[in-house]
Amino acid sequence: MVTEKKSSSARIILTFISLALVYSSSYFQRTAVPGQIFNELQSEGLNGTEIGWISASFIYVYSLFQIFVGILVDKYCGSRVSVAGGLVLLTGATLFPLSHSLPMLYISRAVAGIGASCMYLSLVKEIDRMFERKNYALMIGVAYFFGYGGGLIGTLPFSKLCEIFPWRHVLLVVAGISALFYLFFAGCIYKSELPEISKGKLSLKPLLKILSNPYSWLLLFISSVNFCTYFIIQTVFGKKFLQDFAGMSGTASAGIIFALTLVCMFTILGTGVIVRYVGNRRKPWLLGATGLILTNTLVMTAAIYFRLPYWVFAINYILYAVSAGVPSIFAMSMQELNARNIMTQSTAVNNMGGYLAVALTAPLIGFLLEKVSGNLPGVTTYTREAYFTLFVIVSIITLISFTATFFVPETRGHYLKKSR
Repeated sequence: MVTEKKSSSARIILTFISLALVYSSSYFQRTAVPGQIFNELQSEGLNGTEIGWISASFIYVYSLFQIFVGILVDKYCGSRVSVAGGLVLLTGATLFPLSHSLPMLYISRAVAGIGASCMYLSLVKEIDRMFERKNYALMIGVAYFFGYGGGLIGTLPFSKLCEIFPWRHVLLVVAGISALFYLFFAGCIYKSELPEISKGKLSLKPLLKILSNPYSWLLLFISSVNFCTYFIIQTVFGKKFLQDFAGMSGTASAGIIFALTLVCMFTILGTGVIVRYVGNRRKPWLLGATGLILTNTLVMTAAIYFRLPYWVFAINYILYAVSAGVPSIFAMSMQELNARNIMTQSTAVNNMGGYLAVALTAPLIGFLLEKVSGNLPGVTTYTREAYFTLFVIVSIITLISFTATFFVPETRGHYLKKSR
């Protein structure tokens, strides 16, 4: 019996690790493209708005599919959904570097976005199934650590490899490594005991319950602003800003994005460990995150206006990572502001909001930088005025978000609504 129990525990851990590795592959796709190859894409004739839409084509479908994936995960379980989603992710990841027309670049990123949309919610559901609730915050932190690890590889390492090898070749190798992770996962769940498929019909009722809760909308706005501000800097224009305005080299700026991602990883992991030992309080973390991201943005705006040295921006980028290091708190708060039996859908709505904000914002930022800079064809450097205008707008939005955080109830790890 002891041996059997140990074997079962080992299989659970291996399944978790394998699924987390596939999740890290999806996070690499979100982080590496297009931000780390912005200039390379411009050299192929794409403008800022078109590059923004490459990001948006992935993020739009990723965010909108969260609702449908949440329904599927509740019915079929996370592992089953990941088997199908992983194949779609690999298809898109392989097609993108093989695409040489703008429509195909958009389509391949959209396909990758559909596949990636399955990974996060599947992992959240499987963690809830495999581990007790008291370990939930810790294991979610570990899962995020894996995911952001994939994002970390998508910063400086990916950028450096693209300086040595054609970026399309690098992405094809990455797709091959992702395929190995997928096969590892498939092997782990082969002949595993998976939950029975729910006999209930696929329904949007859980979504309607969540959307009828005003606290859901409040937290959704706050979470989306916090995540979008960090993610846009990490994946879309953060590296380019350091090159254009701070005068940093491509390698140095990619190194800052690398450090930003690394700090965010360890902040997430530390948060998952600490939150268990401070009474499962949520609100102080939310206030700290939104307050810091507001402060960061105000400092960035002032630093651009007064033309402060590059190290000011580098430090502020790292602080953005700290402010974004509590995604598990936002996810758990959204779950607990609703009912336990719609936990997956609550997480889906929260995740959808963040990425939908990114999808809406990325093309607008590209358009803003192009228009304010008054760029002519072939000009790829954006002006101080363009970046200053951008951060003024972000300052206003983050101020509203910080103010709204004071109205979010404290849950202390308990669900405010009863399951029905």
